[in-house]
Amino acid sequence: MRLSLRNKLMAVCFSTVVFTSLAIIFVLLIIGGELGRAAIIVPGIGFIISLFEEFYVQGRPGRWLRAMRPLKSIIIYSLLIVGFSMAVMVVVRALLGPMHEVEAMGEQHDTMPSLLIILPALFAVSVTAIMTLRIVGYMGAGNLFHLMIGKYHSPVMEERIFLFLDIKGSTALVERLGPVETRALIGKFFFDISGPITDLGGEIYRFTGDGVVAVWNWKQGIANNRIVRTIDTIDDTINREADYYRSNFGQMPEYRIGVHGGPIVTSEEGDTKRAIGFYGDTIHIAARLEQKAKELGVNCILSGNIAAHQVGLGDRLHLIGNESVRGITEPIEIYELKRTS
Repeated sequence: MRLSLRNKLMAVCFSTVVFTSLAIIFVLLIIGGELGRAAIIVPGIGFIISLFEEFYVQGRPGRWLRAMRPLKSIIIYSLLIVGFSMAVMVVVRALLGPMHEVEAMGEQHDTMPSLLIILPALFAVSVTAIMTLRIVGYMGAGNLFHLMIGKYHSPVMEERIFLFLDIKGSTALVERLGPVETRALIGKFFFDISGPITDLGGEIYRFTGDGVVAVWNWKQGIANNRIVRTIDTIDDTINREADYYRSNFGQMPEYRIGVHGGPIVTSEEGDTKRAIGFYGDTIHIAARLEQKAKELGVNCILSGNIAAHQVGLGDRLHLIGNESVRGITEPIEIYELKRTS
C-alpha cells in the first residue's frame, strides 16, 4: 500500500472517531435523546465525511476550500456537512420509519427531535470537528501524537532526511512587487508545495521566511525514489500554476533545493509551547547544500548518501564533486539533480 494512501486511511479513521464522538456527546447532552439508531447512523455519516475530508478537501479538488480564509472555510464546510447529514437522516427515516418509543399508555411517540434542535446541534458538531481536525493538521498528526506520549521527552538518536528549499531572489521580489505582494506570492508558493511534500510522506518542519524545511523518516524517504519524486511533483505543481503566478505576480517563483540525510538528535523543546526539534550535523549539511546550489547556480543538490539510493535516473544525476563543510572532517560528495524538463 502506498505511504500516502496509508496515511490518508489512518486520517480517515481518526476523523471518523472525532466526528462520531462529538456527535454522540451532543446527542446525549444537548438533544437529550437515547443513542438507539444514532449509534449506527452517526459513525456511517462520520466515515463518509472523513473520506470526503481526506480525498476531496485535502486533495487537489479541495484547494478552493483550503485557500479561503479559515473562518469562512469552516462555516461553508460545516453547512455542507449539515446538509449531507440531514439528507442521510431523511433517507434513513424514509427507509426504516421514524424512531419510536413506547409511552406508559401504550401509544407510540416519534423521538426524532425538531429541526430547531437538530440543525444547530449538527452545525456545532461540524464546526467543532473541523476545528479539531484543522488544529491537528496544522500541528501535524505525528508531531501531536509524539508530544502526547512523550516519545522525544528525552533526546533520541534517529536517521532523517532533510530538504531545504529557498526561493531565489526574494530581495529583488520585494523591490519589484513590494512587501505585501511578495508575501502573497510566497504564501501561494508555500500553499502549492505543501501537498507534494506531505503526500509523499514528508512533514513540514518549519517555514523560514522565504524557504521551507521538510523532513522524512530515513527508511520512508529513501524508498521508491520518494525524495526525487517529491521534487519532481513540486516542479509539476508550480508549472501547473504558471498562469496564476504570471497573471497575479508577473513571474514564476524560482527556487533551489538541498537534500541530505543521516543521524540526528530529535528532542522536545519548550515548555508552555512545545515543539519537536532536530539537532546535529545532518541538518546543517542539508542547509549548506542549499546554499551550494545558490553558489553554483543549479536548481537542486543531493548529498552522496541520498543520491546512492536513487534508481533509474540516468543522466539526471550529475556528480559535482566533494564539498567541505565547516566542522565536518570528511568532505561530502554532492550531485546535481537535473529537472525533467
